[in-house]
Amino acid sequence: MSAVVRHCRHDGHRDRHRRMRSAGLVAGLLLGGAAHAQVPASPSLTVGGAIRFNYVHKSWQDDYRSGFFGLDTARLDLNYDDGTVIGSAQYRYNRFPKGQGGYWQHFLHHGWAGVRFADRSELHVGLDRNPFGLLPLASNNFYESIAFYAGLEDKYDLGITYHSRPGPFEWQLAYFPRDGASYGGGADTAGKSNRYSYNIVPDDEEQGFGTGQRDSERDTVVGRLAWHVGPGGRHEVGLSGLAGSIDNGRGASTRRHALAAHARAVYGPLVVMLEAVRYRYRTAHGAGRTYGGLDPESFVMLGAFGYPFPVASGGDIVVANISHDIAGSIGPFAGFKVYNDYGVLRKRTGGYKDSVQNVTGMTFSAGKWTFYLDLMLGKHHPYLSPDFGGLASTSAAHDGFTRRINLQAGYYF
Repeated sequence: MSAVVRHCRHDGHRDRHRRMRSAGLVAGLLLGGAAHAQVPASPSLTVGGAIRFNYVHKSWQDDYRSGFFGLDTARLDLNYDDGTVIGSAQYRYNRFPKGQGGYWQHFLHHGWAGVRFADRSELHVGLDRNPFGLLPLASNNFYESIAFYAGLEDKYDLGITYHSRPGPFEWQLAYFPRDGASYGGGADTAGKSNRYSYNIVPDDEEQGFGTGQRDSERDTVVGRLAWHVGPGGRHEVGLSGLAGSIDNGRGASTRRHALAAHARAVYGPLVVMLEAVRYRYRTAHGAGRTYGGLDPESFVMLGAFGYPFPVASGGDIVVANISHDIAGSIGPFAGFKVYNDYGVLRKRTGGYKDSVQNVTGMTFSAGKWTFYLDLMLGKHHPYLSPDFGGLASTSAAHDGFTRRINLQAGYYF
C-alpha cells in the first residue's frame, strides 16, 4: 500500500503560459513528406527548463502538522521549429522531502519529432500527448483534475499523432502501440511506475499492493473532434474516443475503451470548462490477483510518479471548472487568475464509493516566476485522503472530506 501512504507528488503540468515546443534530434527522419512547406530564414532551436519548490500541508498527516517544504521538480526543455520540421522534448527529475515520501525519480515527460505541412496540419512521431478530451488540460490548478489520476488527462504515450489544420473544425487521430515506458528512481519506488503519465501498469510486490496483476496497455487508438464557435471561435465543443487492449502479462488480452464529451466557453475574462467521460476496462486477472478480498476484475492498477494504486475498472468522470482572469498588477505580480475546479469519479464496478476532488486557487506570475496557491478538498482519492484504496476500494473509516494545501513557486527559464 506504499503508493497511497506516501502520497507521491505528481509533477503537475503548469506551463500553460510557457508551453514549449520542440527537440529536433531525430527530426531529419521526417523531412521527406514536407519539403513544400515554407521555411523561415532562421531555424529556431530553444533550450529552457524550470525548477520548482512547494509547501504542502495535509490535514490527515499527523507526523507533519506544520506541513513541509522542499524541491518539487527540475527539468530541461528542448524545442525546435523551423517552419517545417518541429519537435519537443522534456526530461524531469523529482526529489521529494520526507513528507512527500522522501524519494527521487527521473523520466522523459515527452519527446517527439514531426513535420508541419503547407496547410498547417502536423504529424508527430514519438512520446506525445493523447488527444483526448479538453486540451491541453481539463483543469486550471497545479494538480490537474481527477481525470488525470484515472489516466485520462495530460497523458503521453509512444506512437504517431496527426493534428488537422487549425480552423473552426479540427480533428486529431493517434495510434500508440505502447505506453510511455518507465524510467528510473530510488530503491523505494516501484520501477514500472517511474513515469509521468498514469498508465495501467504491473503491480509491485514491495512498493505497491502485491496483487500479482501484470497488466500493460497496448495498441491504443484515440480520435478527437472539436468545433470552435462564437465570435472569433472562442467557444469549443467536442467529442473524443479511445480504444485499445490490455495485455495481462500471462498470454491473455482484453479490451478497454473511453468516450468523452467536452465544452469550453469564454466570456471575456471568465472561462467555463465542462467534461464528461465514461470508461470501461475489461480484465483477465483471475482469482487471487487481488487484495483485501476484492473482486479481481473490479479494478486495475495505474501507476506514475513512482507508485501504483488501484482504480475501478469502470466508471464515469464529471469535470466542471470555472476561472476568472484579473487585470492589472500588484507590484511585480501580474497575470492573476482565480479558479475552482471540481471533479467526481462515479465507479461502476465493485460497489465502490465516489471519489471527489475540488480545488480552489489562484495563479499569478512575476517575471520568470509562476506561483500557485491551491486549497484541495477530497475523499477516496490517493492524493487527497488517507484512503488506501486509491480510486477503487474505499474505507468506511475515511468517508469524510480531507484537505491538502499546496503553495508552489516555479522559476521558468
